[in-house]
This record gives sequence, C-alpha cells and structure tokens, in this order.
Amino acid sequence: MIRLITIGVLIALAFFLIRYGTSEKAQKGIVVTLVAALVIYTISVVVTELIR
Repeated sequence: MIRLITIGVLIALAFFLIRYGTSEKAQKGIVVTLVAALVIYTISVVVTELIR
C-alpha cells in the first residue's frame, strides 16, 4: 500500500514540476526531499524484511 502511495505522490510531483515550471530553488528542495524520502523508505523496507 505504501508503494502505491509513493508512486502516486511521485507522479503528482512530476506533473506539478512540469505543469507549473517552479523556480530552481524550489526544484532543488523538492529533489532533496524526494531523495531523503527514498532513503528512509529503503531503510524501512530493509528493516521490515530483516524482522520477518
């Protein structure tokens, strides 16, 4: 379920960036946030699999 939510958020974000052409500073902030979210998500998946 979290994967579907993540995919939906990424698609919405890509649409937002393409549609509205946000500033370079905002785009950098969004990219940093997405990378941090991806790292946290990857760590949570690894930990969940190790617990099983």
